[in-house]
Parts: sequence; structure tokens; C-alpha cells
Amino acid sequence: MNSPVDSLIILVNKIQMIKNSIYSYEYSQPKDYRFSLDSVFLAQKVAAFLKNETLNEIRVLDLCAGCGVIGLELNYHLPKLLEIDFLEVQSVYLSHFEKNKIQAKNYEKFRFLEMNYNELKTPLFENRYDYIVSNPPYFFPGEGLYSPNEFKNRCRFFIDSDFESMVKAIIHSLKPLGSAFILMRPGGHHGRDLVFELKELSRLMADIEIFDEVRGTLIIRLIKKS
Repeated sequence: MNSPVDSLIILVNKIQMIKNSIYSYEYSQPKDYRFSLDSVFLAQKVAAFLKNETLNEIRVLDLCAGCGVIGLELNYHLPKLLEIDFLEVQSVYLSHFEKNKIQAKNYEKFRFLEMNYNELKTPLFENRYDYIVSNPPYFFPGEGLYSPNEFKNRCRFFIDSDFESMVKAIIHSLKPLGSAFILMRPGGHHGRDLVFELKELSRLMADIEIFDEVRGTLIIRLIKKS
């Protein structure tokens, strides 16, 4: 039987997810920080893009995975998509991921990688993934107000590593011609042009395009060069 706190979290999740026209799972998630529908809509758009792929032959990484929403939503829409890794640096998410994954079909090959994405820049992960999906932190240190809650800050800000390291990790771990789909706020209100920064960091290694947008947040597609 669920505790009162768990029951409240499930109720909040239902209210949140009912705003989405496709209700998928009752997600377990930390009470201090909840995923947004941006992740759900990203998964829907990427699923539509992948619908003609030979899904049982591709390998996907959900980067900055949290409780696993993007990867699990992808699998919900594309149940033949079997091999998904979920990379998350914060251990608090593991128990929630374990509860969430059992709602999915054919989850036996799902893996939770509790590590910093800097660790992707090793021979073990070189050219490993066909596709990467990510809803990373939106804010850089010093841009915006910090919360007294360290957990929230690590979700919102690039604290455990930085933007440049994330880009290099993505490029290193993608297969040639593989794609990453990244949710990204443009950054203009902080005097940044993150699309331009991404193009500069990816120069000679990947092509960058604006793939779509979700509620004012860009979906950037990074395509690794052959």
C-alpha cells in the first residue's frame, strides 16, 4: 500500500500528465523536484522521427535522465525500442527509476548509469549510441537565483559539470551520423546565444540544427559527422 506521501505524489503526477493528450505512466519522482511536460513532448517528437527505424537494432541514451521520463516515454510510443541507457548523476533518482521502468514493456535491457556525463568521454562509450535524448539543466552558474535546496540546484544548474563537457561527451558517445535531441532555452535573457555556442563547440565534429520547439524551449538536433 502506498504511503500518504506516495499517494500525493501519484495524484500530482496524474494532474500534471492529464495536460498531455496521451497518458502513459504513473511516474514516481522526488517530491522536491518534478519533471515538466517538456520531457514528455520531446519524447513524442523524437518518437515520431524514429518511427521508421529498425528499432530493435538501435541503442539510445537518455542523458540527465532523472527518473527516466524521456526514455520511458520513447519506449511507450516505440515498444520495439529495447536498448536504452539512462544516465543520471544524482543517486536519489535510482529508486524512482526502478519503480517506473517496470511499467514499461520489455524493460530488461534498460540500464541506469549512476555517473557524471564526463565519464562518457572514455573508450568504453566511444561511438556507442545511435541516438541521445536530453533535458539537461537550463541555467549556468550565476544565471538565476539558487534555491536553499541543493538537489533542486543540481537539477536546474550546470553544477556537477559544465555545458562544454556535456557537448563533448555527447559527440564522443554518438555513433558517426548519430543524432542527439537536446532541450535548450536560447539564453538571450542572460546575454547568451546557446545555439551559437553549441555550433562553436561542435565545429568540425557535428552539425547543429533547430529541430522543433516545445512550449518556447528549443529542441536542438546535433548530428555527428561521419
